[in-house]
Amino acid sequence: MKKWLFYVGAVVLVAALGYMPFHGSDVAALQPVELIRVDYDAGIIKVQTDTGDMGKGETVEAAFADLKSTTAGEVFLDTADFLLLHPNALPFLQELTQILRPACKVCFVQEQVDLEKAAEYLRIQRENVTLQEYRTGKGSVPHLIADEERLRLVSEES
Repeated sequence: MKKWLFYVGAVVLVAALGYMPFHGSDVAALQPVELIRVDYDAGIIKVQTDTGDMGKGETVEAAFADLKSTTAGEVFLDTADFLLLHPNALPFLQELTQILRPACKVCFVQEQVDLEKAAEYLRIQRENVTLQEYRTGKGSVPHLIADEERLRLVSEES
């Protein structure tokens, strides 16, 4: 009798799993993001990615939801290595640490920069501070400065 109940339970479990709504992702539709820029102006948060996608909203959550809804495909934020943060958007850094992974490197930027070139430049830099390090007070966030066509990182100690 016990064996019979075991087999019936196993069949019920397999049948239940077959009806569960599993949602996969089409790998071809994924938009892996390496760099994210966050600006704040006139009550609107603007999120841009190095893939050319953009989202806007009154909150960080709304801006990322807009980004995801307007992107052709599915934005994949787990690949984001860099966060460019306009100083006006600093109050939203805590919310951004909930969305982005702790190893994402952060720097301040004021002027408009080519995001693809910025990602390429930041990849080779060693002065970057991660979100985790900034949140725990273990580092100061450098500023990314664009002088004509040249990018450079300037730390507060310089």
